[in-house]
Amino acid sequence: MKKMINIGIDLGTTNSLIAKSTQGKVEVFKNPKGHKEGLPSVVAFRKDKILIGDKAREFINKDPNNVASRFKRKMGTTETIKIKSLQSSKTPEELSAYVLKELKTFVHSQKDISSAVITIPAAFDTIQSNATKEAGIQAGIKDVVLLQEPIAASLAYANKNNSDDLTNSQWLVYDLGGGTFDVALIKIIDGELTVVDHEGDNYFGGTDLDSLIVEKLVIPVLEAKGSFTNLLQEMQSATGKHEKSWFKLLLQAEEAKIELSTDTSAEIEYDITDDNGNLLEGVISITRSQFEELIKERITATTVMIKQMLTKQSLQPKDIKFTLMVGGSTFIPFVRTQVEEALGIPVNTSIDPTNAIVAGAAYYASNKPVCINTDSKPSDKANSLIKIKASYQHNSQEDEELFAAKVTGETQGMTYRISRTDGGFDTGIKQLTAKIQEDLPLIASEYNIFTFDIFNAEGSKLSHNCEQLQISQGLYSVAGQMLPFSLHLVKDVTNKNTTVLDCIFQKNCILPTRVRRTVEVARTVYAGNTDADNKISIILVEGEHSHYLANKPIGTLEITGSMIPQDLLAGEDIDLTFAISESRDFTVSADLPRLDKNFTQVFNPKKSEVITAKLAEDIDNLEIMIEDAQDSIDVNNDINNQLEAVRTKVVTLQQQKAKLTDDAVTDEKFQIEDQKRKLAAEAQQLISQQQLEVAKKEYLKTKDEVTNNVKANGNPHEHELLQEIISMEKIFLSSNNIEGIKAAILQFEGLDFQIKRRNPDFIQGVFLFLVKEEYELMTNKTEANNLILQGKQYLENSDWQNLSIINSRLWDLVPDTKDKDAAIKMITGIV
Repeated sequence: MKKMINIGIDLGTTNSLIAKSTQGKVEVFKNPKGHKEGLPSVVAFRKDKILIGDKAREFINKDPNNVASRFKRKMGTTETIKIKSLQSSKTPEELSAYVLKELKTFVHSQKDISSAVITIPAAFDTIQSNATKEAGIQAGIKDVVLLQEPIAASLAYANKNNSDDLTNSQWLVYDLGGGTFDVALIKIIDGELTVVDHEGDNYFGGTDLDSLIVEKLVIPVLEAKGSFTNLLQEMQSATGKHEKSWFKLLLQAEEAKIELSTDTSAEIEYDITDDNGNLLEGVISITRSQFEELIKERITATTVMIKQMLTKQSLQPKDIKFTLMVGGSTFIPFVRTQVEEALGIPVNTSIDPTNAIVAGAAYYASNKPVCINTDSKPSDKANSLIKIKASYQHNSQEDEELFAAKVTGETQGMTYRISRTDGGFDTGIKQLTAKIQEDLPLIASEYNIFTFDIFNAEGSKLSHNCEQLQISQGLYSVAGQMLPFSLHLVKDVTNKNTTVLDCIFQKNCILPTRVRRTVEVARTVYAGNTDADNKISIILVEGEHSHYLANKPIGTLEITGSMIPQDLLAGEDIDLTFAISESRDFTVSADLPRLDKNFTQVFNPKKSEVITAKLAEDIDNLEIMIEDAQDSIDVNNDINNQLEAVRTKVVTLQQQKAKLTDDAVTDEKFQIEDQKRKLAAEAQQLISQQQLEVAKKEYLKTKDEVTNNVKANGNPHEHELLQEIISMEKIFLSSNNIEGIKAAILQFEGLDFQIKRRNPDFIQGVFLFLVKEEYELMTNKTEANNLILQGKQYLENSDWQNLSIINSRLWDLVPDTKDKDAAIKMITGIV
């Protein structure tokens, strides 16, 4: 049997934990320095010493400029945390690695931890996931498997001893942690957990509730007692004179929040010097009712998110068994009651919300084989004369499980024996053959370990590749992790000056997965040319929105001139293979058939970068986009009102941004960036909806006009063409296919023009238009004059057929840059 990972780690925003699973039993390790489960995710730098955990957290009150916390939300970004004593900065990945290294010291039963399952929020994007893996590698964990937190929580619940019948049931996981919020819809089918859907917010958690306490309850009191200018800004700026007070008050706010879960009031002490040099000292009392009113809007937003997810899945509250509460912030009584009342679904608080995720990670790790060689001595199994190809279920809900194996190598005179390690089952010694089968009885709700021994004719035990078997009975496994966001290629559309999204991986598809695509080279790439723009560059974005700007860019696919032996010509095909692992490792290989060249990795990941000035520009552009839509689109009052509501939110975002300093020590610019993207998506959806309505109206209007023209002037063939177009309208109208609608309008217009071009008034109108409006643009005036003279004679003689020919020849003299289609439409409307 392969060695299993067994170690699970919950790398949290505010607290982190580590656990181990041994034969179905999970042990959450305690900090040997304080004998508490968990480690505060805080790192402090004191002279030549690095403090991690509780000591670092205490150091905030002494020297907050040398303490880093809440860095999980910056994972996968270009953001760094300045450390004053070092005169340098640390990346979120480096700081997370410190926490992981400290967690490894908790495990007294294992010398080295080189493999582990580390949990991540379900709403983490690909770059954030990769950054978490990188932190693990920096901490010496060479084999990192990532697990989404809602899945981990569900595993912890489903595998603990309880009387709940979970057969084919489904429930919600409500995970409100220190820095992130996730909700997932979980379903059990045939003993396996499956994530049906999920939503989340990477910038909402308990730490934001702490900030609310300081901003809305503490600062107003301080401003009333002393003289301050921009107190909040001075606290949240890295160079602000009250920055230390911000971190101290945040720490007290967190403690007050925890206290309010059991008491009706809590106190926050303050000491701060105002702008006039007066020292203000005292205590601010906060009641539970004040706190609940403060957080009500944010908690309501989470329930709205859940309702939208259930609606999308066509589910009612009665279809959901319960809502499993996970994460330290679900200890807050108001969160539990608000969620239950808003959803009409009972909440389940039967597991410890603070360690459920790490317990689930350990369960998961016990079924994940180690993928690196941890043996210090070379194994002789590679030299074994016997090879076993085994087939059996590692997780079973049955009382016994079938074990089948194909044996290759010399089996003459050899025997085998399979026994359960507890002594409760033994096959006895049997003849070894090329194929063997055994029904293995299982102990209920346990990890069953069997030894599979092979003996030669002398009775000596032989080594082979399947010496141990592990089967868990009655314990749930995971059907596979889902992809939380769709991944798209952003492709330019030739001659249309626009882009389209090509979805390569759909949201909620099960990982790992792979797919192939063939793309056309838009421009020639010259071999050996090292110019920066001499390359193929295709943007990859992550998200569910129709417009690429509303999605999140995560990197580019690039093939440069220095990578190819010959020129890559425009119009050639490139065969791309995309693969994504269970831990969200994303790889792309490219095959160039004509050049007989293959590249195994052409994806350049891009960390998220939020530039304050660019953020302000984006928000301004978003408001302009909405205003233009309101002005230019045929107004639908309902959609227009919704666009106005979005615009109001954008204005609020502008105001938030205006108060934000370039050196803010909070995550607010990331929160604003996230909100900007969501508002852009909402606006784009409304605009698309409005454009669709306009297209439908234009279609119906054009259809009526053309139908009347065909009835009055059309020939039998044109009547048939009309019916062919109309026969397809149910398809593109009901499917809301705006491109199909526009294509049908063009077909109608083509048919209409075909009839009108036989109309003498129309032929005359085109000729007069060309003579009066287009003459100055014509490229050959001599030829134009000759054609105009002939045209006037044909007009005088009512020779419409020849005048049509003259019109065509005159059109040929008008430059291609002229919008001829618009001119024809104008003439058609006049005639």
